[in-house]
This record gives sequence, C-alpha cells and structure tokens, in this order.
Amino acid sequence: MKLNRIELWMMNNPLRRAGQRWIELPLFERMLRRAGVDLTGKRLLDAGCGSGFSTELLARRLRPGRLVGFDLMPEQIERARARCPEAELRVGDISAIAEPDGAFDAVFVFGILHHVPEWREALREIHRVLAPGGVLLVEELHGRTAEWADRWLGTEHPRAAAFDWPTFRGGLEAAGLEIVEWRRLSLGTFASFLCRRPG
Repeated sequence: MKLNRIELWMMNNPLRRAGQRWIELPLFERMLRRAGVDLTGKRLLDAGCGSGFSTELLARRLRPGRLVGFDLMPEQIERARARCPEAELRVGDISAIAEPDGAFDAVFVFGILHHVPEWREALREIHRVLAPGGVLLVEELHGRTAEWADRWLGTEHPRAAAFDWPTFRGGLEAAGLEIVEWRRLSLGTFASFLCRRPG
C-alpha cells in the first residue's frame, strides 16, 4: 500500500530520521550483540527502504558486503539513490520480493508491515529470501495506534494489517521464523523483534 501525502511527510522528516538513528537501529544493534550476530561483510536487505535513510545507516554502521533496498514508491527510491548510491536500490513489493531463495543474511524492516494487507505473505517472503540461520530485524506499530493515527492524523492503514502483538508474533512463527527477542517501546505503541530462520 502506497503512503498518502501525510504519511509520506511523516516518513521523510527529521523526527523520523532521529528515531531511526538514535532508537531503532541502536536497539537492533544491541539485540544482535546479545544474540552473538555480526553482520559485517554480510548480505543485507532493507525492505521498504523509503527515502534511504535507514539504508544509509545500515551501510555506515554495519558495513555489509552487499546492501539491497526496495520500496513500493518510485519517488522514495529516487531519494534513496541520491542518499545511498552504494546500495542496490529498486522499486519492489515486500509481499513478492524479487530475489532468489536464501539471498540474504539479514533483513531489516523499519515500520512497513502495518501498511501491507498481505503482511503474512510478506513474512513468508522474508523467510524465503533469508539464508538458513539468517535474521530478521523488524520494528512495527500496534494496530490500535494505527487506527488512532487514521482517526486523528489523517493517515490510511489497511484494517487487515491492524495486528496486535500476539497476532504479529503468531504471524512470525507461522512464517517459520523463530523469535529470539522482542521489546515493546513507547508504552506498547511500537515493538522491535529479532527473529531467526532456523537452519
């Protein structure tokens, strides 16, 4: 689902970038350290990369060997290419990822799945493109918060993706992903997950 004008502004402003730089990625880095996972020189996917700010952070802080990003919106990919030219960037759909099986050692998803009606299919696709032993790091928004934002801020989230945490955890496990660690943030409004593809 493409973002409306309000959501596009919300995803391309300094507050969002500060959250990714100072909260979301550092939390993922701590989770990776606790799990004993080093992604230096590995193959990383930034699924739903938006304007490429998260892609740029991954390039600078994790130093991958291969870095791929995609987004459903061509205008976001144009921004991402200007921001992070060293990454492979393209228009793409998280529920039908144009990569072969086992192509990545890690997939990062910064708050995208609550926009995707087929979020369960997207999780199966992520499982498919992860190598055995690969990890998924996902930060998401609780369905009640998305509904509140629609009512009061003018955002547009699909009802099919208005999941609560038990439903989301069930979707991860049904996709074949093992939840290694997860943390609620902002009074349960957001949560971050580290998952692994067994193998």
